[in-house]
Amino acid sequence: MRHGTLTVVTKIHPEAIGSLTAFLKELDRTIQAREPHPFQAIEDLYFAHWGISAGVPWDGQQPAPPEDCYLIFAADLRLSDTLHGKKQVRAALTLLVDQLCLHAARTGDQTFDALYGHCEGYPASGLNEPEAVQAYLQRHAVACNSRHVDFAYRAATSSGIRMLADMRTQAEHYLNDRHRAPFLERMEAASVHAALREHLSPRLRAVSTPRWEQSMLSSRLEAALATLSFLPIDPPLGLLIQLKNRLQRPPRTAAPITSPDASREACEARQGPIQNSMILVTDLPPTRAGKLRQRLIMRLVNWRLKRNLVGLNDIRAIHFARWVLIQRGTKRQLLFVVTYDDSWEAYIDSFVDQEDVSAFLKLIWGGSPGFPPGLPFVEPFKAWIRSVQCPTLAHYSAFLHGEAPPAPLALTDLHEFLSLRQALAQENLASPETGPERQALETFLEQGRFPYPEKFLGPRQAASLLLNRALSPFRLKPTTSRSTAHVIPRKMAVLRAPGTGATRPSRSSPAASPSEVG
Repeated sequence: MRHGTLTVVTKIHPEAIGSLTAFLKELDRTIQAREPHPFQAIEDLYFAHWGISAGVPWDGQQPAPPEDCYLIFAADLRLSDTLHGKKQVRAALTLLVDQLCLHAARTGDQTFDALYGHCEGYPASGLNEPEAVQAYLQRHAVACNSRHVDFAYRAATSSGIRMLADMRTQAEHYLNDRHRAPFLERMEAASVHAALREHLSPRLRAVSTPRWEQSMLSSRLEAALATLSFLPIDPPLGLLIQLKNRLQRPPRTAAPITSPDASREACEARQGPIQNSMILVTDLPPTRAGKLRQRLIMRLVNWRLKRNLVGLNDIRAIHFARWVLIQRGTKRQLLFVVTYDDSWEAYIDSFVDQEDVSAFLKLIWGGSPGFPPGLPFVEPFKAWIRSVQCPTLAHYSAFLHGEAPPAPLALTDLHEFLSLRQALAQENLASPETGPERQALETFLEQGRFPYPEKFLGPRQAASLLLNRALSPFRLKPTTSRSTAHVIPRKMAVLRAPGTGATRPSRSSPAASPSEVG
């Protein structure tokens, strides 16, 4: 997976807690206002989050002693190669520090040095000595134990996603043109497909390069391998979860009543409909058996999440998520960072409404202090989340706060773009092999949206993908023809109603301004 998950946990100077909190809030205001900041020009950075562990807890909880407060930095980046573990962390740090140094040299911006100047051990020379900064961050970086990366980010860079969004917009303009739409409505899907390919050919070529195809293929192959390798594990694991739930017989518990404090209200007020951030920090059992159990669970969860092609099971709101085992002083803790769409309440409800997902939640956090074991579960679980949530003090999104114009893209939008690309990448929808793409395009033309993609690869599909990949070196490559087509494709004429304007298309998307067809 060419996705870098970077997590850095650094100890803060005890006397600098208040000034660092104010600094991060001002940085967040700068980011949200799209004013110049050092992370704006890093093209390979998708998201970044900052929070202070036990510095500003929710719901009136007492903050930790100043000497026990740590700065949490979590970032999601695009890497040039598929790397894992420490190699992935090292590559992500190299990319980040190099880009920050270029920005600082070009603009004189010292925001990053000022930010980490609040932390113990940060080099006094700052980004003037990139090797020292990278070595410092490397000492405090922690490799993630489990992560969920939505398929759209496995397949595309942030600039690639913007190209897909532009192609979708142009397709909408073409299909909704008031002069062209009545003519298109009387055409077969295959003919509309050919017309769209012709109209969008420059943009289609930009998102159909060999690099694009290789990225899509490698992402599907990784999902296929995880699907097949997890098959023998899934049934016994499901039985163990059911047996544990039956034997445990949790007592009924009453949901505790909490009163929101000013910190919680401020955090909830800054949340929008898309791309929100959440940071949780929970204590882990100190016993050796508890540590081994947690590591085993994290490996199983990581293995299981690689199968997902869209969302997390039926939860289509999660862009990125990671679980990281960290050491904070003498405490062993589990850090969870997620970027999600919709409101805080709706996001938590989507977890607890999925029985399969909630079972894994109980496996991951079941040993943490205060985790609600009984019934009812929903409200006590929300109260527990609030008690362990670390407020996000600064949040960056490449699509909302980068150099390019804001593009408020939800996860469902990203999969719409991929579905359109997949349909248009087919040269001819009349062949039997393109049946699913043809049906998806017909749904798009009728309803304005593509059908939801499959959340998992089926075992047969996964086996077919891996077998084709294994046999591809032994297949003969077809020779390319040097002949050119002797018939020039004819572009469609514009249908105009005599005396009156043409009827508007019966699609759910809004009509765009008319455009002439050559």
